[in-house]
Amino acid sequence: MKRFYLFVMVFMLILISCDNHVFENLADTDNQIDSPDSLSITLTSINSCRLNWNDNSSGETGFIIDRKKDSEEWVIGYQTIGENVEFFTETSLEATSTYQYRVYAYAGENVSGSISAEINMTFPAPTDLTILQTFISSCELNWNYSEIGEEDGFKVERRSSGGDWELIETLPLSSTDFEDIDLTAGEVYEYKIYAFNSQCNGNPVIDSIELLYVEGMIFVEGGTFEMGDHFNEGDSDELPVHDVTLSSFFIGQYEVTQGEYEAVTGDTPSHDYGVGDNYPVYYVTWYDAVEYCNTLSEQEGLTPCYDLSDWSCDFSADGYRLPTEAEWEYAARGGINWEDNYKYSGTTDNLGDYAVYSSNDQGHSDLVGSKLPNQLDIYDMSGNVWEWCNDWYSSSYYGTSQDNNPTGPDIGSRQVLRGGYWSSNDIYCRVANRGNPYPGGSDPDMGFRILRAFPY
Repeated sequence: MKRFYLFVMVFMLILISCDNHVFENLADTDNQIDSPDSLSITLTSINSCRLNWNDNSSGETGFIIDRKKDSEEWVIGYQTIGENVEFFTETSLEATSTYQYRVYAYAGENVSGSISAEINMTFPAPTDLTILQTFISSCELNWNYSEIGEEDGFKVERRSSGGDWELIETLPLSSTDFEDIDLTAGEVYEYKIYAFNSQCNGNPVIDSIELLYVEGMIFVEGGTFEMGDHFNEGDSDELPVHDVTLSSFFIGQYEVTQGEYEAVTGDTPSHDYGVGDNYPVYYVTWYDAVEYCNTLSEQEGLTPCYDLSDWSCDFSADGYRLPTEAEWEYAARGGINWEDNYKYSGTTDNLGDYAVYSSNDQGHSDLVGSKLPNQLDIYDMSGNVWEWCNDWYSSSYYGTSQDNNPTGPDIGSRQVLRGGYWSSNDIYCRVANRGNPYPGGSDPDMGFRILRAFPY
């Protein structure tokens, strides 16, 4: 036994005079026993931890543990552990400090190579953080956490692009989700979440989200509305009035203009009935409108919605498309404000203030946005030019339409057209009115507006 203690004293003197690399080389040079492996350190409290390793040798006298705290020097031979033991529990550690450990086996004068690991004495970071946009100006955070028993709860910090971190919420430990509201659409927000108690803040998990915003489009919050002729003054194809539930979406604030159409396609078909970059594009077929949507999607790096080989629409794609008939009417009625129950888009009694139509037209279309918008700040959904919708037309569809996100009949020969145009009588400007031309038709009164799905 005296020989063993003499060896340890000599060995410690050698290590103190050598750097870490020399230490490891010495251990390797003299070693005739296998090194331990798979060293792991588990936090058991804010002031204690447990080391575990695999014993790969046989006949060792035991194990020696060195320890280093923060930037202090290594404590050589900090602990000596008996043979065949594969763990060590450390207590009375200092919260927020970082501890490094080296473990090696010894037998007589022989010493194995060492294994090392470190631990920061603070709470572990939450895991599996997800951030999902739930509205145009809000998002929801969700995470997982394995508690060690001394946490008081979680802190949530946030910063926007180029800003400073700000503590925005303190949550109990039982809460692993948080909704952040009143944010700015289009902004990038970064979030930091960590456990805490009176002694310290834990390791954080950090992630960010860019809130989706589409320039030139209006966000329409999803909801349930009554679709069809509320005033019983239209055609039979506007009945029965029926409940429809829609997901949220973005829709063009204005009808697609001649300038926008030419920028995407290289040309404009419009002539004679209102000409200029800010007039609505017209003389476009349904096929032209669909091709415009696909080309615009490709130019912006989005997934096109339409398969031009059969003109089918992938409603899960993130590109641009035409609104469904139900989406169009919901937006025209003001979305969640539909219970205002306006006959036209934005009004019942003052159509001339909201629409370019037969009572105020000059023999042609007018500049987009020249009249008042509806409750959602969308212009010209009554009058100016008719607007193509995505759906095939069926006069009896309302009797069989699905309740959630209806997309129209599977087949047909005509497409739905909505909203009336610059020479329409008021009855055709009603939000419930349904036009049904052939998709290859193109007249000076036919235009469109575009839509993008809200993906969350």
